[in-house]
Amino acid sequence: MVLGAVLFAGAGGLARVNTSASAEPSLTSNSTTPAGDVHAQVVALLDATRTGAPSEEAWRRLGPGAVPVLSALVVDPSAPAARRTLAVASLALVDPTSGATPIRAVLEDAKAPAEVRVSAAGALGRCLGLDAIPTLITRLQDPELQVREAVAVALGRLGGQQARQALEDRLPVEERALVREALQRGLTLVEP
Repeated sequence: MVLGAVLFAGAGGLARVNTSASAEPSLTSNSTTPAGDVHAQVVALLDATRTGAPSEEAWRRLGPGAVPVLSALVVDPSAPAARRTLAVASLALVDPTSGATPIRAVLEDAKAPAEVRVSAAGALGRCLGLDAIPTLITRLQDPELQVREAVAVALGRLGGQQARQALEDRLPVEERALVREALQRGLTLVEP
């Protein structure tokens, strides 16, 4: 009997029933997996993320072979923005150290869709921790208000005196009410 599937013969013909305990796509971390298989596994997890978030463990099981695939998706301007947004967040889960470079690149890319850059702001903080603060501070002046909002909250979550000072400095010069609210929210997140 094949594990995970049972075939039933009935009046309507054959039906396949999945008895797998997990809704996550089957993943292997075998280093001999062909690149096309890793790409297919990454895409399957990204697609599964749209209907329900796969566990962080599912992303980690992909291993370092997923980093080039996710990195390519993150910076690919022809990829749909929704897929790029998910790829940014997922890259921070798969390999935060290697993921930081493409995440930073997309955050700093003014031509990238705002929603992708918003995702990159949070992901960069998860990847680099306090080392993300200098890059995030530069984005407090980003032309996209959504990016400025996300950066303010990301800085607040990271905390520290440098983040606090940057948020306090930006607050009186920020013209958009939504961004000012995000700056205030960030300041409330920073530990005293």
